[in-house]
Amino acid sequence: MKRNLILLFALSLIFNLLLSFLIRAPNYLDDAYYYGGALRLAQGQGFTEPYVWNYLDSPTSLPRPSHLYWMPLTSIIAALPMMIFGQNFFIARLPFLIIASLLPLLTYHVSLITTNSPRHALISSLITLFSGFYPLFFATTDSFALYAFVVSLTFIALHRGLESNQKHWWFFVGIGIGLAHLTRADGILLIVVALMAMLSQRRLFIVHCSLFILGYLVVTSTWFVRNILLTGSPFGASGAATLWLVEYNDLFNYPPNVTLTRYLNSGLEIILRGKLDALLINTQTIIVVQCLIFLAPFVIIGLWKLRNYALYRIVILYAGLLYAAMTFVFSFVGARGGLFHSGAALLPFYVPASLVGLDTVIDWIAARRATWNAEQAKKIFSVTMIGFAVILTLIVISTRAREWNSVYDHYQKLQTLTPADAVVISNNPPLVWVAANRGGAMIPNGDEATLLKVAEQFKARYVLIDKNHVTQLDQLYKEGKGERLKLVSEWSDYKLFEVMR
Repeated sequence: MKRNLILLFALSLIFNLLLSFLIRAPNYLDDAYYYGGALRLAQGQGFTEPYVWNYLDSPTSLPRPSHLYWMPLTSIIAALPMMIFGQNFFIARLPFLIIASLLPLLTYHVSLITTNSPRHALISSLITLFSGFYPLFFATTDSFALYAFVVSLTFIALHRGLESNQKHWWFFVGIGIGLAHLTRADGILLIVVALMAMLSQRRLFIVHCSLFILGYLVVTSTWFVRNILLTGSPFGASGAATLWLVEYNDLFNYPPNVTLTRYLNSGLEIILRGKLDALLINTQTIIVVQCLIFLAPFVIIGLWKLRNYALYRIVILYAGLLYAAMTFVFSFVGARGGLFHSGAALLPFYVPASLVGLDTVIDWIAARRATWNAEQAKKIFSVTMIGFAVILTLIVISTRAREWNSVYDHYQKLQTLTPADAVVISNNPPLVWVAANRGGAMIPNGDEATLLKVAEQFKARYVLIDKNHVTQLDQLYKEGKGERLKLVSEWSDYKLFEVMR
C-alpha cells in the first residue's frame, strides 16, 4: 500500500505542477484577494490592504485592515514560502499544489477504511485527482484545496474520536475546526457537526466538549482578539450582513444599506425568488461540480448504503447543513461561489461513495441477468469512470485555461496608463493591485453620481469599466463619456476613465 501511495502522490504532484504552468496569474476576485493579502504579509505590511472590494463595513480610507470579510489562513499559508523564496505567484501556490496532491491520498484512506476494497481506494483516488472543475482552482491561491484538506482531516479525527476511547482526538477535532474556520467563515458549521456527534457519547460530553473548545480556541483566539479590537466583534464587521442581501450586487452598495428592515420591506416574492434561484443553482452545482455529472446517481445510492457508518453520518450531516446554509440562509453568496468553494471538502467522501453505489447497481443487475459477471463488470465500469473523469477534466482545463491569464494581462496595462500612486476604481481591486501595483476600490452598485462619490471618498483618479458592469453604468460604458469622467484609453472590453476635478 505504501508503494501505491507514493506513486499516487508523485502522479498528483506532477499533474498539479503541470497545471500550475498553465495558470501564471490570478484570474478572479477571490484568488487575487488571497494572493494580495499574502503579498502584503510577505512585504511586512501585516494584515492591511490598499484596496476595498465591498462596502459592507463602511470603509473610509486606504490602506485599511484586511480580511474582515474573508478569513486569513489562505493568505498566511501563501505568504510563508514567499518570505523565504521570493514574492511571485508560483511560489505562493506551492503549499496549495502540495495540499491538492495529498487529497487523492486522503480519498484513498477514506475509501479503504470504509469499504476495505483496494479497487475502490485506487479508483476513487484517481477520480479525485481528475475531479472535473476543481483542479484548475486547486492550482491557484484560493481556499479550495486547503479547506478540503483541513475539513477531511477533521472528519477523520472526529470519526476516530467517536470510534475510540482516546480523548485526545477531540482536541484534534477542535484544532481542525479552528483551522477550517480560519480558512472559510462557513467552517463554523463544523462546530454544529461536532456537537451533534458528541451527543452520541453523552456520558463524556463535558470532557469531549472541553477538549474540543480548547483546541478550537488555541487556533482561533488570536484572530478573534484582533477582530474585537478592530471591529468590536470576533467575527469581523461585515460577514453577517450577507444574510440580508436582496440581490448579489447589494455587496457593493455605497453607502451600505444592507439591513434586516430593507430585506423584509423588499417583499415575500423577492425573498422567495432569491431562495428558489439559489436552490436551482446549488442543485446544479451539486450534480455538475461535486458529482462530476455522471457520478451523481451513484453518489446518492452510495451515501444511502453508507448512512449507518459513523464517518458517513458526519459527512451527510455536514453536507445537509452546508446545502441548507448556502441555499436558504446565505442564498446569494452561496449560489455565487460559497457552495462551490466549501463543497470541495465533500469530494474525498463523495467519490468513494459513488463506487459503493456503482457496485450496488451492478449487483442488482447481475442478480437479474444470469449472463452478467458482476466482478468483471465492476472492474470495467470503474475504469470507465476514470476515463470519464479524465475527459471532463481535460475539457474544463482546455476551455478555461486559455482565458485564465488574459484578465491579469488587461489589468497590467494600468502600469503604463496610470501614475504609480493612482487609485483605480474597478471590478476587481485586488487584481488591480497585484497586477499593476495600484490601490483601488470596487465599482459601486449605483449610477455615475454614486461612482463619483466613491472616487471622492477614496481619492481615486481613474475608473476602469469592462463589459461586466452594473446596468446603471450602461450609458457611460457605451458612450465613453460622463459628466466628470473622461475616456483616456480603451482596449478589448475595457475602458479607462479619468476623474476630472
